[in-house]
Amino acid sequence: MKIAFIQALYYEYLGVAYLSACLKQKGHEVEVFIPVSDSDHLVSEIVNYKPDIIGFSIMTGLHDWAIAVSQKVKGKIDVYSVFGGPHSTFFPELIENDGVDCVCLGESENSLIEIADILSKGEVPKNVRGAWFKINGNIYKNESAMLVENLEKLPYPDRLLYQSRYPSLAKSQAVFLAGRGCPFQCTFCFNHSLIKLYKGKGKYVRFRPVADLINEIKDVMKNQRVKTIYFQDDTFILQKKWIKEFCATYKKEIGLPFICLIRADLIDEETIQCLKEANCKTVFWGIESGVERTRNILLKKRLTDEQIYKCAQLLKKYKIRFRTYNILGFPGETLEEAFQTVNINVKIKTDYPWCSIFQPLPKTELAEYSKKMCVLDEGTMLTS
Repeated sequence: MKIAFIQALYYEYLGVAYLSACLKQKGHEVEVFIPVSDSDHLVSEIVNYKPDIIGFSIMTGLHDWAIAVSQKVKGKIDVYSVFGGPHSTFFPELIENDGVDCVCLGESENSLIEIADILSKGEVPKNVRGAWFKINGNIYKNESAMLVENLEKLPYPDRLLYQSRYPSLAKSQAVFLAGRGCPFQCTFCFNHSLIKLYKGKGKYVRFRPVADLINEIKDVMKNQRVKTIYFQDDTFILQKKWIKEFCATYKKEIGLPFICLIRADLIDEETIQCLKEANCKTVFWGIESGVERTRNILLKKRLTDEQIYKCAQLLKKYKIRFRTYNILGFPGETLEEAFQTVNINVKIKTDYPWCSIFQPLPKTELAEYSKKMCVLDEGTMLTS
């Protein structure tokens, strides 16, 4: 089968690269298409490729674009459309739209392989875990798939998928994932919904063996001029034993400067020292609000002011630069409280203060709270 992944952003999606690697391992052909001019040119490229399946990994806000592209392509050729990614996971009702044949929920490597295999036999998929299907106007809903427990069994992401077609995406910073799953349930994030989706479906938080991750980094370094490593995991330092083993091995076998995400409440001096010795140059971590009450009651961040100050002091001591994530505009927030967020960043002397305006993403706990507080009109929310 020929599969065409289509995306709006000029960026290397690790999730799509994993899917491509799994599909190619089973004998399928895969290409990726990103608009570099207008949508009509994009559609022409896809049509000329003549795929059997078109796939979209979408976030909320890009779903209308993806549906429109799918409809245009399906209007020109006979092709099966599969939608995945965060928006599809939390809004599988997306399948009710014209141009959508299938919606995959959550981690979809095994589901997508099964779908492609069924289609390659000339059959129509209907009973595949982790996916919803539309057949002759009827919708068939299947329960979520089991989680991939042993991540080392997955092939390494297919980075050449992007770099062979879009060479400028081969940057000097290479992105990796050490594991999957976050145990925290901040109210502005979708993670609490994902935990519910996978209840009883296997271990949610998983880390790869250190050796497997190190081998992937070496493999990428053979084919790409890498200067910096970026670990994209939500909380890279979650498991103390793992991070100690990783830092020791990385220092010995890789040694390149790296960036990772941490949490202030998980930091201690031993961990910071391990990161520094392994050549960690920058860490990212969330403060979100300078008001401790807001941070812990409204956002369920579980992070005190004292932990924030301690984390910053240790990072300054070991000369590791840090970016802080902040959000303004929470429901009920006053101007004085907003300036408390500014002030805490000033006090800890963050190197890269980063701030966003609160966006009530649908089906997050904080968006539901915003509706109850009557600060959000149902009609203004992004939906399926």
